[in-house]
Amino acid sequence: MTGGRTAAIVLLVLCAVCVGHALHYYPQLPERIASHFGSSGEPDGWSSKTEFITVYLGTAGFTVALFLGAGLLMKKVPDKAINMPRKDYWLAPERREQTLADVSARLTWLASLTVLLLIDTFHQTIMVNLGQADTLTHPWLSLGLYSALFIVWIITMLKKYLSRPEPGMESQ
Repeated sequence: MTGGRTAAIVLLVLCAVCVGHALHYYPQLPERIASHFGSSGEPDGWSSKTEFITVYLGTAGFTVALFLGAGLLMKKVPDKAINMPRKDYWLAPERREQTLADVSARLTWLASLTVLLLIDTFHQTIMVNLGQADTLTHPWLSLGLYSALFIVWIITMLKKYLSRPEPGMESQ
């Protein structure tokens, strides 16, 4: 299994979890729910449960479309429109397809990470609305963990694409 294939499977599973999560909790939610929370985790905005679930699934869908679309779009645009370090090396004809596949896989992993954050955040919101919590239970932990993993994602991208592999090491 390639990194891109694994990333796509993980994203597909997370999308199914997201939809299943929304469908499972929708009938349990009250008609009017707290849908926005301040920095303290206390509710400060409300919506209908239909609006809430629509925003949940719409945000997840938009996220997936954005990241997958960016990966697909890169294959269609000319090299001059792609901004990356050492572009002349990484987008040379003999490496272009492999480089763009790698970047696309990395974007798919980032989409998975973002969908996971959405599932967690919306689950915290659902728990408040079901009376199982008074406030969001760990919003700052969720955001901090997401931010830390995003930084790791950036560092691994930079580490790979700022370097120029030695001859014979291009496939790594």
